[in-house]
Formats: sequence, C-alpha cells, structure tokens
Amino acid sequence: MVEEKSNNPESTSTELENINLYSYLAVLVKYRRFIFFNFIFICFTVGLLSLFLPNWYRAKTTLLPPEKGSLGVGISSSLLGEFSTLSGLSLPMTATPSDVFAAILKSRAVVEPVVQQENLLKVYGVSRMEDGLMEFFSHLQVKVESEGIISIEFEDKNKDRAARVANLLVEELDRVNRMTSTSKAKNARIFIEERLSQTQTNLKAAEDSLRSYQERNKAIVLDEQMKAAVQAAAELKAEMTSAEIQMNVLGKNMSPDHPQIQQLKSRINEIKRQLGMLESGSENTKDKNVLGVTFSQVPSLSLELARLTREVKIQEKLFELLTQQYEQYKIEETKDTPTVQVLDKASPPETKYKPKRAVMVLIAGIVSLFLSVIFSFSLEYIERTKRKQPEDYRKMEEMISLVRKDLASLKNILNFRKSKNQE
Repeated sequence: MVEEKSNNPESTSTELENINLYSYLAVLVKYRRFIFFNFIFICFTVGLLSLFLPNWYRAKTTLLPPEKGSLGVGISSSLLGEFSTLSGLSLPMTATPSDVFAAILKSRAVVEPVVQQENLLKVYGVSRMEDGLMEFFSHLQVKVESEGIISIEFEDKNKDRAARVANLLVEELDRVNRMTSTSKAKNARIFIEERLSQTQTNLKAAEDSLRSYQERNKAIVLDEQMKAAVQAAAELKAEMTSAEIQMNVLGKNMSPDHPQIQQLKSRINEIKRQLGMLESGSENTKDKNVLGVTFSQVPSLSLELARLTREVKIQEKLFELLTQQYEQYKIEETKDTPTVQVLDKASPPETKYKPKRAVMVLIAGIVSLFLSVIFSFSLEYIERTKRKQPEDYRKMEEMISLVRKDLASLKNILNFRKSKNQE
C-alpha cells in the first residue's frame, strides 16, 4: 500500500506542494534542542580553546616623509634599483622618497641585523636565516600613508620585544641610509675631484694661450656685443659640462631610462643646440635677437681672440661650479646627522592585538548554527524517506553500505602499510 503511494506521481506532487514555510519551521522546532545545545557546546569549546592560544602584540612607529631635495634622499632614490634587487621588490620609476624608505625597510640589509640582535631565529624555532626572514616578514607591515608618513608595525608574543624590533628597524634604516649616502657622496667627490684637477690644468693652458695671443696682437680688442656673446657661450658650455658630470654620477646607480637621466640628456641637447646657434647663427630672426652676434660673423683675428677668451671664461665658470659641488660632496661625505625623522616612537602595547576571542566565538557559533540546521533537515529528509519511500531508503542504505566497505578497505590498506613500515 505504501509503495503504491510513493510511486504515484500525483501523490509526490501533492507532497511537494505541502512543503511550505510551516514545514521548515516545524523541522526547526522539532530539532530546536539539538541546535541550541550544539550552539552552546561549540561556542563554549571554541572559547575554552582560545584561552590556550598565545597573545600577540603589535607595536607601531611612524616616520615623517623624507625631505625632498636633500642629498641623502637623492642618493637613496638613486639606489631604488639596487634595493629592489636586494629585497625582491618591484618599484615604479616614479616612486616617492617614502616608497624608497619603505622598500629599504623590507630589505635584508635592514632586517638581518635586527633578526640577529634579537636572536629571533631561536624565538621562531628555525636554524636557517631564510626561514627566519620569511617568518619575520609575516609579522611585519610597512605602509606609506597618503601624506607620505611611513608606518612600521611589528607583531610578537612579547610586547617589549615587539616595540624593540620596531625601533631597531628605524635605527637600521638610518644606518643603511647614512652608509649608502656617505659611500655615494665619496664616489661623487672623487669623480669631481678628478674633473676639478683637469679643469685647473685646462684653465691654466687657456689663460696662457690668451695671454700669448694678446701679447702678439695688442691692437685687437673685442667690442661689448662680442664680449656678451663670449660670456653667454661660456656660461652655456659650463652648464653643459656640469650637467654631463651630474649625469655620469647618477648613471652609476640608475638605469639609462630613468626620468632624471632622460631629463639631463634633454637639457644637454638643448644647450648644444643653443651653442650651435651661437657659433653659426640661426635662420630664425627671433633667436638671433636673443643670442646677439654670432662667432661666424666676426673677422678672423677677432674670432681667434673671441674663441680664446671664451675658452678662458668656460674654464673659469666650470672651475667655479665644480668647486661648489666638490665642497658640497665633502660636507655630505663627513655628515653624520640622522637621515630619518621619527614622528612616534614604538612603545610596548598595553593591549593584545590577537587572538580576538569574541570574534572567534561568534564565528564558531554562526557556523555551528548553519551546520546544525543543515544536519537537522538532512535527518528529517531521511526519516521521511524511510517512512514514505521505503524503496528509495533501501537504495540509500545500499549506497551507504558501499561507502562504508570502501572506507574499511582503505583503512586496512593504511594499517598494512603502517605495519610494514614499522617492521
């Protein structure tokens, strides 16, 4: 009788129509105690287990943005590619000085000394520095705020050590930045020193040539317009040479495609264009008015005097520029002032950062409710199938029996391999 009812399509359709909100509520009410006690048990268990989890503390320190235009920052910017290689980071060419500092903070040059000073390999229970660094970086967070302020946050089970590590990172950042700045300033000073010595020699030779020419041709003098053209050419030539020196200094640490290198190249090309016009003139009337008389329009004797005078002026101007740069790099090389400005120093946090036990209990309770409801509806479905569709229930039991046999076979295989390994 039952089988006939269950196999009847009309009867099945009627049963489906009878499944409504009341049916769902009826199932929930029927299993309400199971759902409730399961919720209480899971929340209590998770809350109890969370008490055994260690507390983690997060210490934070913040740095002011590096001052733009200072030599230290400029040198740090030039090291962008170098530190990107060291840290495995990829920074855009338009990175700000704060981005450069953040990249340096994540480099091995800064982190390794901190790990060694705090003996963190022992704390993390590892023997290799690579594993220690990986664990260290999982607890380190370096962010650049929109205002350029750099925040350094470090997590540790020990609140005092968390603060010490955050402050040590700042000290190491300053040490590395000063070390690299001093090194680069020294290299630049040596390079300019060589050019300064060469310029002194060239200036003496130019002055001797001019003096000899004036002694042989005492009647020849330059008019005021020609003197102005010579002075303009000398300043342009000295400016171009200074730009070439600057490009050579930056080129030792930057790629040829760096925006600063490209900007210097454009500047040098423009100066060359203006010098060319000063030598041979320009078809553009406006340019002629700006540059005045050209050297190609000067008589031969006066032209030689103009060129010799121009060479002396060039070397004098170049000597003046190089001397200024030489003194600047000498100061930077010996400067021992901090390159990092701390806004807020890290102090031991008063409260833990994690675990968030209330959140854990809440999530566990929601998950338990969800699973309990699904389990309740599954039980109800099995009961109804057993009562109203015994044939389907019998098939379901057969499938479950097959799965149990497979699991038993798998268990026997695993036990056999385990016993073989023990032998």
